[in-house]
Amino acid sequence: MSIAVTFTGLRERLQTLDRLEREQLPFAAALALTTTAQQIRAGLVDEMRVVFDRPTRATLNSLFVQPATKAKLEARVWIKDGRSRTGAGNLAGVEGKWGKGRAAISWLSPEVYGGARGHKGFEKMLQRKGVLGSGQFVLPGKGAPLDQFGNIKRGDLNKILSGARLFTEEGYKANAAEDASSRYFLIRRGSRPIGVAERLGRGEGTRNNIRMVLAFVAQPKYGRLLDFHGVSGRIAADLLPIEFEKALARALATRRR
Repeated sequence: MSIAVTFTGLRERLQTLDRLEREQLPFAAALALTTTAQQIRAGLVDEMRVVFDRPTRATLNSLFVQPATKAKLEARVWIKDGRSRTGAGNLAGVEGKWGKGRAAISWLSPEVYGGARGHKGFEKMLQRKGVLGSGQFVLPGKGAPLDQFGNIKRGDLNKILSGARLFTEEGYKANAAEDASSRYFLIRRGSRPIGVAERLGRGEGTRNNIRMVLAFVAQPKYGRLLDFHGVSGRIAADLLPIEFEKALARALATRRR
């Protein structure tokens, strides 16, 4: 699940090194691998801007680089997964009511490999409350308020769920605004919940004018959208030999001084 940039393509070049160059090889190799990995990350961010529709800052900042060292000549480029101290920080288990702090891999992995996404924090909460089925997920309805990235803002989602009395925590139930509690409600088809609707007021006649803001749907499936490994491999093949020569020249210049 990572791109390991190695020196398999530089064997012939390594055979031409003299004694002084070989002495500086570990330093030069580690530097070349690290700078190549950094450029891979930059290239992947550029690719995200192309293939994703209005990617958020969290998505564009989702990659980390684990530098190579003289003892371990491997540089790692991957998505923050909540366990990597180098790039992801201490995110493991820090999900919270909204999924705050969710590791980026939870939403980017389906874009790399395809397949289905996992449940978000508030979806798990709705499952515990018995509102959302185990195979159901939540997507914005046609009437949902969306931000510039096409997502529901956390504050708006908070307002919808508390207004519909869907929080499991008593404190959030008590904090539901009076107007919100009358505007948002769980909508059902028969006995089965299918989403949350917003009451906009009376329309013509006596029927309520409503719009769906949250829809309960089957598990969304994603195709492979981000060619993570392909882009990384092409950049590595193009840049690693160049970065190695630059790093070796820097190492020799430093040694001579």
